[in-house]
Amino acid sequence: MKKHSNYRVDIIPGIVIALFAVAYLALVPGIQSFTGMGSTPLTNHFVPYLWGGALLVLGLYVAVRGFRKRAAFIKAGEKIEKFDLKAAVNEKLEVIASFVALTIYVALMNVVGFVPMTIIYLVAQILILTPKHDWKKTYVPALIVAVVCSVLFYYIFRYHLNVLLPQGILSAFGF
Repeated sequence: MKKHSNYRVDIIPGIVIALFAVAYLALVPGIQSFTGMGSTPLTNHFVPYLWGGALLVLGLYVAVRGFRKRAAFIKAGEKIEKFDLKAAVNEKLEVIASFVALTIYVALMNVVGFVPMTIIYLVAQILILTPKHDWKKTYVPALIVAVVCSVLFYYIFRYHLNVLLPQGILSAFGF
């Protein structure tokens, strides 16, 4: 395999990250301004613009690096292979499953609540990242870690940091 034959590893993620950054930056003006104690040049838009801008620059850098690798690959006389989406998805299945799990976690957190959704998410994420042949011996430790971490995080955020987390179905039990 030639040095620049794996250029898609840069092009596709670079473009996806840049598009995500553009969408993120488009949402920043919708953040309600908070002046606090007085006037300051740094509003609550500053950090989101900083992060979004940095993400956009990095995404574009990675994509450009991929296109340069592609050009070097072609210049070396190599033949560009047809992109196989199924093979690419199978190769990155854990990453895709992690994003799907995270999306479901965020989407259902307000309805179900922080503690139950965090338990479900942590168990799912541990299983996603564990090889399938080890799943049988991973269920119980994953459930213990998920329950302990979820309850501990809820306790710390709610009672020590005074951060309200979504209660969801727990509100029916007086939490």
